[in-house]
Amino acid sequence: MTRFSVWAPEASRLRVRIGGIDHSMALDAGGWWRTHVECAAHGTDYMYLLDDSDEPLPDPRSRWQPYGVHGPSRTYDHAAFPWTDDQWTGRDLSGGVIYSVRVGAFTPDGTFDAAIARLDHLAELGVSAVELHPVNVERGSTHHSACWYTPHPSYGGPDGLKRFVDACHERGIAVVLDLAYDHLQPGAGAHRIGPYLAEVANTWGHTLALDGPHGAGMRSFITDNVLMWLRDYHADGVRLDAAHTLIDRDAMLLLDELSTAVSALSISLGRPLALIAGSGLAGARFIPGPGADLAELLAPSTGGAAGIPALDRDYRAEFGSLEQLFGILRAGFSTVLTTDRPTAALSPGLLRIGATLLLTAPSTPVLQMGEEWAARVPFVPDGVPTLGALDWSELDKAEHRDMLDLHRRLIMLRGSHPDLAAPVLRRSEVWHGGSFLAIRRGSCVVVANLGRTTQRINLRGTARSVLAATEPGLVLVHDAADLPGESAAVIACCRFDR
Repeated sequence: MTRFSVWAPEASRLRVRIGGIDHSMALDAGGWWRTHVECAAHGTDYMYLLDDSDEPLPDPRSRWQPYGVHGPSRTYDHAAFPWTDDQWTGRDLSGGVIYSVRVGAFTPDGTFDAAIARLDHLAELGVSAVELHPVNVERGSTHHSACWYTPHPSYGGPDGLKRFVDACHERGIAVVLDLAYDHLQPGAGAHRIGPYLAEVANTWGHTLALDGPHGAGMRSFITDNVLMWLRDYHADGVRLDAAHTLIDRDAMLLLDELSTAVSALSISLGRPLALIAGSGLAGARFIPGPGADLAELLAPSTGGAAGIPALDRDYRAEFGSLEQLFGILRAGFSTVLTTDRPTAALSPGLLRIGATLLLTAPSTPVLQMGEEWAARVPFVPDGVPTLGALDWSELDKAEHRDMLDLHRRLIMLRGSHPDLAAPVLRRSEVWHGGSFLAIRRGSCVVVANLGRTTQRINLRGTARSVLAATEPGLVLVHDAADLPGESAAVIACCRFDR
């Protein structure tokens, strides 16, 4: 016998259709309709019929949608997958290096299995975790969120994602899943089965009814989903996209509930689990344990986004001045997404400076896929129907191999020097001039010369050795460095001025 259940607190009647036969369902506590049917627990197609309508609707909590968001749901037994990661104990992601992947554009095939073939590249790069953009939507349709409980069939479905996670763990790489709860696509039918949508609209559609008369059921829809990815797909963390859209009276309870539930699951599984809040107002941050001030976590600073003037309008704003970069490095930074890669606008020297600042900054850096070799395939903004796949043949060219080598060296340096890996925001000493920037990271000083000619940069301490440099010709002069134009360096120092 297989149990079928669906949350529909306002329905007058519910049936489940299996093999052309309709089975009546009974209303249970909390607005749940349930029944047991003699059928396979894995691989049986089914649809729900609401009230007296004969229009079949997919399961809002479907584990498997082999024919897309409008087709029949299919039963799926999570216990049937042959996992091989029994020895995986998880990773603490704070301070590591995260690599962001859009499965549909990571390889020409755009599938989980094709992505597995490129994992050795990521392992050699030295990243701590892979962050997957929402896998429950079709490629190029990031803001058409539907079928939250199943990976899209175009990527390889549930088994495909599990193979990918298993392969990542085999290589010591954690997996973080982006989850978009900022809206729910009406066309998939979930809003007809239950009161999922509120009347309030946001950028991408209607927000969720988190604080209405059925708010508890809606919050469990999200909480259960988060726990499913962590438990059944062995994910090591989740990132809540646009989490600031979830703050609405009782909706704050949702983040409290998630924090408590994820902490409890982490204890139960015996491995660390990360819960990250992605906010259009303040970038992305790890959500601390239960009882933390989540309102402060997601609320915008009085000085603009992360306290940085001119960055309070949009998280995709360009960092156009050294003053803004100075503020970012002192207070934390937001993600920058443009319609093109920096490769198209910056010189090779400035690209190397950017890599050095990103991989030594007081944060948990996120590399966009292909960024490590200065890929030239453009970034495509969310909502655009097609994404150009990475051109992996670029790695055959010297300029791209050199950039990849720099990223590898910087990530290795970060891993071997705790001062460089500590993700401590708002505590780093930062100073700058008209075209240079310096950041003290414990016993190290990171210096960047954005000008085209050599500059002498005060280290505010006694130089001991050069740990990394993007260009030859660096000269140490006691408490300063003569740094060539458009270059950066990491310098070990001692006896700081203060």
